Amino acid sequence: MSQPRMVVIGAGIVGLCTAYELARAGASVTVLDREPIGNAASSGNAGLFSIGHYPLTRPGASWRGLRWMLDRTSPLWIRPSLSPALLKWLWTFHRHCDAATTERALRTLCALGWETIGALESMLDRERIHCHYERSGWLDIVCDEGKLDAAEAEGKSIAEFGYSTRRLSARELREWDGAFTDRVAGAIHYTDTAILHPGLLMQGLAAAVARQGVTLRFDATVGSLARDLNGRCVGATLASGEVVRGDTTVLASGIWSQGLAATVGVEVPMQPARGYHIQLDGVGRLPRTGGVLHETAVAFAPMGSELRLAGTLEIAPLGRPWMRRRLDAIRRKAQACISGVEVAHVVREWAGYRPCTGDGMPVIGYARGVPGLYIATGHAMMGLMLGPVTGRIACADLLGTPLPVDEELLTTLRPRA
Repeated sequence: MSQPRMVVIGAGIVGLCTAYELARAGASVTVLDREPIGNAASSGNAGLFSIGHYPLTRPGASWRGLRWMLDRTSPLWIRPSLSPALLKWLWTFHRHCDAATTERALRTLCALGWETIGALESMLDRERIHCHYERSGWLDIVCDEGKLDAAEAEGKSIAEFGYSTRRLSARELREWDGAFTDRVAGAIHYTDTAILHPGLLMQGLAAAVARQGVTLRFDATVGSLARDLNGRCVGATLASGEVVRGDTTVLASGIWSQGLAATVGVEVPMQPARGYHIQLDGVGRLPRTGGVLHETAVAFAPMGSELRLAGTLEIAPLGRPWMRRRLDAIRRKAQACISGVEVAHVVREWAGYRPCTGDGMPVIGYARGVPGLYIATGHAMMGLMLGPVTGRIACADLLGTPLPVDEELLTTLRPRA
């Protein structure tokens, strides 16, 4: 039997993990992307491999988002617009911000978490990828002592799925990790998760898929998906006019998946949510592990001798200029909680787009109405964490092998349009 030919569009964490699993299973794989590894959202991630992650949609999130629209430095900022697509997305988002939907989504994400961290660690060991990976957990850093009980309750809510947390008072936190200022009232330590350097992970993964025989084509801008006379997707048409053919095409190009899917009449409703990061050197005493500042949603993670600060969801049309005030706010909010941030110097600034669906969950599965097209996108800020398990799910779907997780869990992920 001949090798199945797969075309994967997108060399982010989802695309590369899918290509890796397919190649290991014996498929012939070509990956297409318009730019080299390093500039996209997968490399710009905060560096928290936070399994047991809550979905973006949760009770009250939509109302908080509306209030935050008045503050351009808020954790979630939505540029006001009467765009029908945005209004539809906002309504979908609001409808999913209820307790029952959150519970179902959380159950899925927690189950996927154990599978994805196992997949990642197997890949790191097998391919000898060095990316400052540590299974040191992450910290929910709380400055308002009155919010510690609620933060602890949120951590305990995932205990039924096998996840562990511990509450640290201000004194206990500083005895364990002296990197935090006196303004911090305590923390919740999520002990099962990990931190890593996403840029080094992506470089190592690209090298690994090349060793598996995958053809990596950068500077390959995809203009549209290609269909045959029967309506089947048969690959991708590049901006140059070249058609790269495959038996199945995997669309894993983040927010750009939406426009490419539309070229064959498939709707993947998403909004681009820009995130930012600042890389600092000279902080002094780096935190022992990564985490999130509870009140401001600023994420932090040590990466070698440097500290990455990341955060914000800025929902606005593609191509808008960076908002300097949002970038500067990340550092300002962090220096209130982490010692040495105010004296460190900036090594790098970055901004990139995360693909956000209205229901807060990724889209993983065959496209409806277009044979030969498989979609793996919409991971929002969970792309780094869900990339390895998405690769395994996609590989099993595409090759007809047993799924790595219960099929029932995937009902929240299958294409909805």
